[in-house]
Amino acid sequence: MEVDKPIVTKKKSNLIRLLIVINIGLAFFLMCVQLSCKISPESFWIFEPLSYTYPFIAIINVLFLIFWLIRRSKYAFFSLAVIIIGYDKLALMYQPPLFVMESPVSKNQFKVMSYNVRLFDLYNWSGNQKTRSQIFDLLVKESPQVVCFQEYYHSDDKDFSNNDTISELLKLKYRQIEYGLTLHKKYHWGLATFSNYPIINKGLLFFTPGSTNFGMYCDVLYNNDTIRVYNVHLQSNHLKKKDYVFIDNPQISDQEKFVEGSLSILKQIKRGASIRSAQVDELSASIENCRYPIIVCGDFNDPPFSYAYSTISRHLDDSYLEKGKGFGISYKGSFIPYRIDYILHSDYFECLKYSMVRKKLSDHYPIVVTIKPKNKH
Repeated sequence: MEVDKPIVTKKKSNLIRLLIVINIGLAFFLMCVQLSCKISPESFWIFEPLSYTYPFIAIINVLFLIFWLIRRSKYAFFSLAVIIIGYDKLALMYQPPLFVMESPVSKNQFKVMSYNVRLFDLYNWSGNQKTRSQIFDLLVKESPQVVCFQEYYHSDDKDFSNNDTISELLKLKYRQIEYGLTLHKKYHWGLATFSNYPIINKGLLFFTPGSTNFGMYCDVLYNNDTIRVYNVHLQSNHLKKKDYVFIDNPQISDQEKFVEGSLSILKQIKRGASIRSAQVDELSASIENCRYPIIVCGDFNDPPFSYAYSTISRHLDDSYLEKGKGFGISYKGSFIPYRIDYILHSDYFECLKYSMVRKKLSDHYPIVVTIKPKNKH
């Protein structure tokens, strides 16, 4: 005669089985997310939104791993295997401060900054009339030898005349400024690169009149070496006001509104990803065909688990991975906060210092790196 197992034991057993099933599913999902960066959104766009889920899925798998290890269970293998396979992705999200070593000062070092300035707060989004002057103060304090601006704005009127102001403040007399949009012949939106070193050549990439999402490059002469500096602002998802309202309040209890809001965001992500992937391919081809040492600065509008980052950084070093500390979140807007701003460089350079200036003057934080040619002291 069989003796029925206690109800508590049965419930516990059923819960363990459910956790195993969930763990297997999430481990498989994490594997898909880790592989998504290798697939162009132009051919299979659904992998693009998957890249945004990586930190959450990775953390859940780590928690599962800890849970099974505490129980000394063989089921720890599911998450452990996937995490080991994609261990390099974890480093893209977080750099332990204790592992970052200080580098000695070099006379051949120079400072590079990348900064999405959000039009110098042209429309007073911050509610602070002094934002533009505070950005200038920050620039003077950092004093980079090369600075790349995204969402750059210049007006021929005195109030927002930025071109000469920046050159004079930073004593950077060489510059490349390209406008994607000009209104009334005097209001200009685009990209700008200022340099302490002579610019001997310039070029444009994936430029579309009327759009401020494009790329450009300039070749600068540094100690008899030619260095190519790319300044890029990849296509944005251009979420609408209603999308941000939905993000802040998804109204999960109202199924119809929740589905409608979710589909609207996915539609914008799909469009942005498709355009961005074509831009990425053009930029990557230019990088591979360049015979000079390279520095890439820009707002990629994509996290480091994306096709954009994976493709552009294929033959370049990420300054954050070399000298960054902690979480590298560079964007602090209403959408999910991520590292979407980067400074990448050729192996020709060594990164001595990486910093992200935590000043809330834009919806992006500026990135500042100190680098030097490896074969010079």
